[in-house]
Amino acid sequence: MDKQLAPSWHQGELIMQQRAGTDKRMADIGPKFIRQYLPQQHRDFFDSLSMIFIGYAEQPLHTNASVLFGAPGFVRSITDTELVINTQYSMGDFINQNLNVGDRIGLLGIVFETKRRNRINGIITDINQKSICVNVLQSYGNCPKYIQPKAFIPNRNYGEFSRSTRYQLSPTDKQLISNADTFFISSRFDDGQQLNNRGADISHRGGPAGFVSINEQGQLLVNDYVGNGFFNTLGNLLENPITSLLFCDWQQGHALHITVSSQIIWQEIEQTNSAELANTTDTQSKDAVTQTERTLCFTPLKVEQLINGLAYRQANLL
Repeated sequence: MDKQLAPSWHQGELIMQQRAGTDKRMADIGPKFIRQYLPQQHRDFFDSLSMIFIGYAEQPLHTNASVLFGAPGFVRSITDTELVINTQYSMGDFINQNLNVGDRIGLLGIVFETKRRNRINGIITDINQKSICVNVLQSYGNCPKYIQPKAFIPNRNYGEFSRSTRYQLSPTDKQLISNADTFFISSRFDDGQQLNNRGADISHRGGPAGFVSINEQGQLLVNDYVGNGFFNTLGNLLENPITSLLFCDWQQGHALHITVSSQIIWQEIEQTNSAELANTTDTQSKDAVTQTERTLCFTPLKVEQLINGLAYRQANLL
């Protein structure tokens, strides 16, 4: 990979990495880990999926987090740099008219049963009524950490869509969020430069049920667990705080989409065993200083409930 033509990190990611102390490690890891193509095991992985999460621009500054469904093969890796995705089966929110050739989208493949996930940032090169063709700009895997295992069966009511919009969380919304062990976040950074690290992104957040709390102001609070140190999502939030959350009600087959304004709250804490620091080769960082922890605070701006939007339900609860 040419580091000059394809820098791994944008300015928001670099700021986050510097503050968390992962920047030196990421300067070395980024060009090695983030590819502009799909290795064969990733091609096989995407070909095997029955759902894929997608983040895309809905308005100039807004993104949308959604998910597409299909039988294995509805995502096809036709070359090591191109995917064709059948977009006919969504949550009822997604239509190809929302997209255009040249749009930069984020894709997340995740298999809950095996706790595997891989990500792509790409650009749409062709579109028709049934499918989109995506050229890979960035491709990389994520570790299985924080994926809560699930098995699925078809949702018999899928397709009987209805949709409601509100501007505050209802008691039912709060209950779903407070019991969730997983959500998805779509974020975006775009300064107009045609670099591979620009555009929409989508990522997974997971933890034990209850890892998302809601305060008296109705804001969602999520501790930022130690991760790979990339800070793709937080780097985007630093540059563009308007983002999109997707909570899936796998028990009922419904989904909750929330447009939020986000804030990163930093706490300086005495350093003990920070995993981010433990992974660094910077011995001065390991031995000295402080551990920095973060909490993400999301203020809802718009709430949309999508009834029967999920093609699958959790198997072990039926």
